[in-house]
Amino acid sequence: MADTNKGRKIFISTTVAGNAIPKEAAVDQTLANYQALFWTEVKNVGSIGQTGTDVNIVSYDELSTDVTQKQKGIANAGDPEIECARNAADPGQDAMRVASATKLYYAFKIEDADMPPAITHPTQYFMRGLVAGPTRPNGRNEDFNLEIYKLGLVQLEIVSDAV
Repeated sequence: MADTNKGRKIFISTTVAGNAIPKEAAVDQTLANYQALFWTEVKNVGSIGQTGTDVNIVSYDELSTDVTQKQKGIANAGDPEIECARNAADPGQDAMRVASATKLYYAFKIEDADMPPAITHPTQYFMRGLVAGPTRPNGRNEDFNLEIYKLGLVQLEIVSDAV
């Protein structure tokens, strides 16, 4: 059965264990590394942008062929935007604001709400990257006060299905 995004959560880790380190020293993390981190939930989230692997398709036109040649290029881990209703008292949003003022990589976890009682953890998506923002779309009289953060992901997403 397919699930919706309802109940989905996003977390940031600010522990110094392979994340929150200078870009030059950053190394790809393993599932075990991610699962060992301390996580802080970012609350009041209304939208989590697109994550996953976007592979460039490289093409070349040869004079001697009728069809363009194509090959896979490098992958982009993504630049998802995280939209929150601004909450100055939320530790997760505060961590995002602090992270956005640095040039360090941070670890992120998204959890689905697909955890029936018989399993030990829900589906989890782990990623690592920079935090930029926040931008504020402002709006009209009855709009919420929003902040939008952009993640510049530098490691391909690791998915851990519900077990």
